[in-house]
Amino acid sequence: MKKLFLLSCSVFCILFSTAQFKRCYTHELMVQKENQNPGYMQRVNDVFENVKHIAAQYHNSRSVNDTIYHVQVVFHVVYTSPAENIPDSVLINQIEVLNRDYRRRNADTVQTRACFQPVAADAGIEFYLATTDPNGNPTNGITRTVGHPQIPFLGFNPGSDEIKDSANGKTCWPTNRYLNIWVGNVFFGIVLGYAFPPDNAPNWPISSGTDSAHQGVVLHYAAVGSNFASPIDPTVAGGRSAVHEIGHYFGLRHIWGDSTDCVVDDGISDTPFAADASQQTCDTTINSCVDSPIDFPDMIEDYMDYSDDRCLNTFTQEQVGVMRAMLATSRAGIAYVTTGSTGIKKIVALEGIEVSPNPSNDIFKLTAKGKEDLSFEVYNAVGERVIPTQNFSSSTTINLSSFSAGIYFAKISSGENVVVKRLALNR
Repeated sequence: MKKLFLLSCSVFCILFSTAQFKRCYTHELMVQKENQNPGYMQRVNDVFENVKHIAAQYHNSRSVNDTIYHVQVVFHVVYTSPAENIPDSVLINQIEVLNRDYRRRNADTVQTRACFQPVAADAGIEFYLATTDPNGNPTNGITRTVGHPQIPFLGFNPGSDEIKDSANGKTCWPTNRYLNIWVGNVFFGIVLGYAFPPDNAPNWPISSGTDSAHQGVVLHYAAVGSNFASPIDPTVAGGRSAVHEIGHYFGLRHIWGDSTDCVVDDGISDTPFAADASQQTCDTTINSCVDSPIDFPDMIEDYMDYSDDRCLNTFTQEQVGVMRAMLATSRAGIAYVTTGSTGIKKIVALEGIEVSPNPSNDIFKLTAKGKEDLSFEVYNAVGERVIPTQNFSSSTTINLSSFSAGIYFAKISSGENVVVKRLALNR
């Protein structure tokens, strides 16, 4: 378990004394949440260990290579000046960067060094802007709101997570259906982004360190996309701050384990140990820890390092397994599951579907009031279809009495309209 450290001075002092900007503030926020809610870090660790076991199943499932998770995204642009109200084109470009990098279709994969090529992996995760809002109305997946930070000239304070407050006029969309990404002036650009990893699947109760209203990702506006006219710095102008923070949202940790002892690491066996972050550098000669049985250099090309955007280019196989396991458990509901490549623009939410009881010991009831010509099929946690397509109208039951306890998914379809419901089978 990672050691917990109390912050020795204010957030303001820490940020201004360390660097021009801090790439990611996730670890500091997790420590702060632990101080406020003792046991928070243990819940994060418990979820992480659980999904590592689930992730191991992917290596034994041939169908996984064809299973794609399509994640529904909403951007909340919270601005205090016209410059912060970044255009749609930048947000659309950020989606393109995410799809390129998470599918390992980025041109700079050729820069992944030979020693890491065997573990470099396509995550099989794609992203699309939401087409339907929580009330069932058409949307472009982008909201815009004038914000009111407590200290206007500094922007939104990451320590208080204030960009998400209802006082700023913008609350999240349901976090069990959408990946919420808030974009604004985060501490005057001293912090580029942060995210909370899952800590208590599946509902993140208010008693935990991060309630459901705070689940999601926060990005500084000048570090979004690869086509922003005035990026905060050339080293982070590739849109990969979002790639990194969404990795946290999917449960990944910094590859050096937020420690400097070459003992504590990220819990992932195919990322080598590192003594610290590789802050804004593409130095391939760094080897800060001795690995066994093979002594690898520091993996500066891994998206969960702090390297320059221009040298980040890969996730590893085990990192991918963890992210996909999170999408099958703690983050279930935000993604539509398909086999093979499916046009994202055809994915539309089907509203009004209810499942009860959930959890259940055996039988789940699907209810779709006022809807006909429906069908469902059921998948297990690693994307294998365990119940083939069955047609129904208005309501039906799903009998899982012959299956092992765990997480399953019901994909309900009506033409091209679909919704995926998480089924928790208890014993």
